[in-house]
Parts: sequence; structure tokens; C-alpha cells
Amino acid sequence: MTEYTKREAEIIGRAKRMYRERIVPELGDALNGQWIVMDAITGDYEIDEDVVVAVESMRRRMPNCERVFVHDGEFIPGHLGGLGQVLWQTMSQESRDSFPHDGSLNLDHYLYGYPKRDKYPWQD
Repeated sequence: MTEYTKREAEIIGRAKRMYRERIVPELGDALNGQWIVMDAITGDYEIDEDVVVAVESMRRRMPNCERVFVHDGEFIPGHLGGLGQVLWQTMSQESRDSFPHDGSLNLDHYLYGYPKRDKYPWQD
């Protein structure tokens, strides 16, 4: 286990304890699909149906907090990859299906308008 993985597991474990000890007694278990963005250091949190609203509220109050996202009992780390996972979960299936499936192959096409490729340059 890498140092990064250990640290992430420690942060999620701390967030789960704070959630059980502080948030559940304050809000109860039935959050009706709302998102909680919490600081794994202090236990402070923001809650909203829209994760972006909760993130922005937390960022304004505590810009350097150790963010963890909580939704329907799932704890997601607050780093960029976790935020990407959270945003992906909040998108409709129709929106997800509209994303290109050849993004890495044709990244230059989607970013800069270059012609699409059928294969990578090293596959010639």
C-alpha cells in the first residue's frame, strides 16, 4: 500500500467516524439523496441536493479543508479524481452517453479540431 493510499484510507476512515458521531445525530439517516461535503479534519460540513452548491459553500468557508463527499452511504475522497467521480454520478445517462468513446485516440480532434484518427501513430 502506497503512502498516498494509506493517507486516503485514513481520511475516509476519519470521515466515516465523524459522520456517525456528528452528522447522523444532527441530521438523521434519511438524507433523501442529498450530498454532504465534509472536512475530514474538523467534521464541518455542507449539505445540498446539488453537489456543486455544497462544494462551493464549503470552499468559501474552508478553502483548504480535507474534503470528503458523502452520498447515499458512499464516501468519496475530495481530490480531483473523486470530484470527477462525483460529477460523473450526478450526470444523466443521456449526458454520459454523449461523451466520445475515443477520447484519448482523438484528443487533438476534440480539443483543436484536427482530423480524426483510426489508430494511434505508433500503430502504423
